[in-house]
Amino acid sequence: MFVMFLGDLQRIATLAFAFLVPPKNPKSTAPRQRLAITLFVFAAAIFRSEIALLLGISVLYLLVIPATSLERVILPFFVALLVSVLITIPVDSYFWQKPVWPELWGFYYNAVLGSSTLWGVSPWHYYFTSALPRLLNGYPFLILLPLSLRNPALAPAAKRLAIPSLLFVAVYSLQPHKEARFIFYVVPPLTAAAALSASYLFNHRNKSFLASLLSAALVLAVLASFATSTTMLLISSLNYPGGEALTYLRDLVQADSEASAIVPVHADVLACMTGVTLFGTAMSSIIPSPRGGIGAGLVGQERGAGAGQISLLLDKTENPAALAKDTFWRQFDYILMEDPKKAGAEDWETVGVVLGYRGIEVIRGPDGGEKTGREDVSVVGRGAVVETLKQKIRALTGGLWVGPRMRPAIYILKRVKGAMGTRESAGA
Repeated sequence: MFVMFLGDLQRIATLAFAFLVPPKNPKSTAPRQRLAITLFVFAAAIFRSEIALLLGISVLYLLVIPATSLERVILPFFVALLVSVLITIPVDSYFWQKPVWPELWGFYYNAVLGSSTLWGVSPWHYYFTSALPRLLNGYPFLILLPLSLRNPALAPAAKRLAIPSLLFVAVYSLQPHKEARFIFYVVPPLTAAAALSASYLFNHRNKSFLASLLSAALVLAVLASFATSTTMLLISSLNYPGGEALTYLRDLVQADSEASAIVPVHADVLACMTGVTLFGTAMSSIIPSPRGGIGAGLVGQERGAGAGQISLLLDKTENPAALAKDTFWRQFDYILMEDPKKAGAEDWETVGVVLGYRGIEVIRGPDGGEKTGREDVSVVGRGAVVETLKQKIRALTGGLWVGPRMRPAIYILKRVKGAMGTRESAGA
């Protein structure tokens, strides 16, 4: 759902950028700019506050060129802001059960108070040296964008797209905490700016041998980009062991005829960071409201015809003081966690382990390679597929393997029947 939301938000930002590109009919410039400002304000006020920075830089650039005026900017800005606030504050205040403008509060908490640093700090150049090259498929983009900016026929449109985007990334680099998702909005306009020179070169491919050579290189670059993106997509799918563990647990409980109607489950921080969500626990079209006690919410799932209904009660407690108490762990039937020892291993049996991606490894020889650890535990999820593929390829290549390095990430623990920590004995 987060990916769907992020995709819709990016489409709004992309559409706004499209309206800033110089139109063929100059008379439509003013209404297109008003619509772009409206879309930017709507996205910033309701969905993501950082888009306000992108809006400010884009408008400032248009004023400096100059390609607009304050008269064109002020009215659509304040009208869109007023409408957005009237939408977001009542709706979000209802769900938060207190008066709140989430994006304004999020900006204050993360940027003004600097609390975003709690989630990590990256060097100032991270977006330019790591995030953007990966998002834009590297070197072809670094060649094509300068060509678009230097070509007199392409420069007006390319500058409208590229300069505000690069300035946004530069200013946002001042924020210590950095994530690629914060700059997703500039990927379409920067790609479009680079594509202008790609189109120009391909349309002039018959003009000279050099043009033909560059056009052939463009075609190969597109194919290489597709192959690289597909490979990265497959590797990225290995980064969610928590979600895979939850899927396996859901199927396991579904097939357990002795499972109670409500199954309490605890997920640790790593599990929640890598895919354990309330949406992932949903198996039916009805999702009851969150309730008190242990767990962040109760989500129903169908067990099958005539078997009644079974529900997972998901707990995501992070408080170290609570986690240190033995009585805390006695509430649960299953646990999804990185380190099984923290729950008192004598009361639990490991029913499966999900492997997580830890980079690329090169193994040579039949005896090469590291052990994944806990070889007596069944590997489940995509990690099991990778391990099977790895063994088959090494059998064919004499032990050679170049591929993902997988290590235990999330253990799936089930309470041992009759253990002293069972919920029944705890209640007694």
